[in-house]
Amino acid sequence: MKQIYFPTLLLCLLNAGLLSAQNPGCDGVRYKADVFTGVKKTTVEYAPTIGQTGFPLNLSMDVYEPIGDNLSARPVVILEHGGSFIFGDKSLMQPYCELLARKGYVAASIQYRLFPFFLLGIPDSFDIMDTAVKAVGDMKAAVRYFREDAATANLFHADPANIFIGGYSAGAVAALHTAYLDDNDVLPAFIETLLVNNGGLEGSSGTTSNFTYSSESKAVVNMSGGLYRREWINAPGIPMVSIHGTADATVPYLSGLAANIAYLEGSGLLHPQAEAAGVWNNLLTVPGGGHTDIYGQPQFAAQLAEFWVNATDLLESLTCQIVLVQLPISLASPDNMVVYPNPATANGTAIMLPAPMKIADVTILDATGRVILTRKNYRSQEKLELKGLPNGVYSVQVMDVENPENGMAAKPLLIQN
Repeated sequence: MKQIYFPTLLLCLLNAGLLSAQNPGCDGVRYKADVFTGVKKTTVEYAPTIGQTGFPLNLSMDVYEPIGDNLSARPVVILEHGGSFIFGDKSLMQPYCELLARKGYVAASIQYRLFPFFLLGIPDSFDIMDTAVKAVGDMKAAVRYFREDAATANLFHADPANIFIGGYSAGAVAALHTAYLDDNDVLPAFIETLLVNNGGLEGSSGTTSNFTYSSESKAVVNMSGGLYRREWINAPGIPMVSIHGTADATVPYLSGLAANIAYLEGSGLLHPQAEAAGVWNNLLTVPGGGHTDIYGQPQFAAQLAEFWVNATDLLESLTCQIVLVQLPISLASPDNMVVYPNPATANGTAIMLPAPMKIADVTILDATGRVILTRKNYRSQEKLELKGLPNGVYSVQVMDVENPENGMAAKPLLIQN
C-alpha cells in the first residue's frame, strides 16, 4: 500500500482551519481484527426520493452494529450491492456488513434506485448511466443521513469525520463515481445533462435537513467496479482499496463495455492513475478471476481474505492516524497566523501567532500525523529551528498556553532545502 496522506489535501484542510484528532476507539486492534462476536441489524428509512417511474419512494438501509459496543463515535462504511443497476437488493451485502461490524464499524447496506426492467424493458447505455447517476445521489444521501443522525438523534453513534463508501459491481461503480466525480472534471455533454436532470452532483434524494450536511466520504472500497474516466481521479483524491479479477467479463479489469451496455475503465487502469496522482491506494489483482467467482469460490478464498485485510488496514489507518475536525474560527483563520519564511529551509522559520495568543506550545507534524518537533512557551516571531527535518509537507499547530480553551490554530509548512 502506498503510504501517502495526500499532502495537497492536507494543505487545503489546514488552510480551512482544521487540526488532527483521533477516533476514541483507536487501540491498534479494533477496526482491523474481530473484537465482537454478535451483530445486530436495524432497518431504517434514510431518504425520500422519486423513483424511476415518477412515483414517490422512501429508500431504506440495513444498518449493522456490533452487539455490546458502547463507543460514542464509530466509523461508518456504506455499501451498495451489485446487479447491473437492474437487479439485486440490500441483503446481498449482509456478509460484508457483518464482517465490518465484528471489527467495530457501523456498516450499512443501502437500497438504491434500480432501472425498472419489467416496466420499461431493456435499458440502453443512456438509461443505465441515468440509473448510475441516481445511485450516486442515493449514496450521497446515505452519507448525509449518518452525519445528520450524529448531530441529532444519534441512533448509531456514528463518527461524522470517518464515513467510508463502497460496493460490489454496480454498487462499486456508484461508489467510485460518488468519490471522484466533481465540479473540476471535464464531462461529456450527456453526463452533464444527466446530472442536471437528477439534481446535480448532490442528487435529489433526501429531506431538506439532510441536504444541510456534507456528503463527503473519506475512502472508497471497490469490489470489481469501474469509473467512466480514470482522469477523474486526481489530486488530492480520496484513498481507494480494490479487488478485481483479470478475467472479469462484466466490468472489465482494464476497459470496455460493462455488462455489454456502458463503457467503463476498471481497477487495472484506475490504480495506476491513483499512483500518478499521489492518491493513497491498494489494488489486489486476482489473476484469472471473474466477476462473481472471486467472492464465492473456494480457490479464491485466500485472495478475498487478503483484500479485506487490505481494506480494513486502510480504513483503520485513516480513522486512527489523522481525523480532521473544525477549529474555532477566531484562531483558525489564515489571516490570524503566519508562518514565514514558507517554504522554509534548515535555517528555520518563525510564527506570527494569532492576535489573542501571547505564548504558545508549538507542534510540528509530518504528513502522516506523526509529531516530529515540539516547542514549549513559544513567543510570537521567535526563530524556530528546523535542522534535520527532510523536505516535505508538514503542519504547524499552536496551542494557546494561557487560554487552552481557545483550541489550536494550524498552518501548512513546506520545507525545501
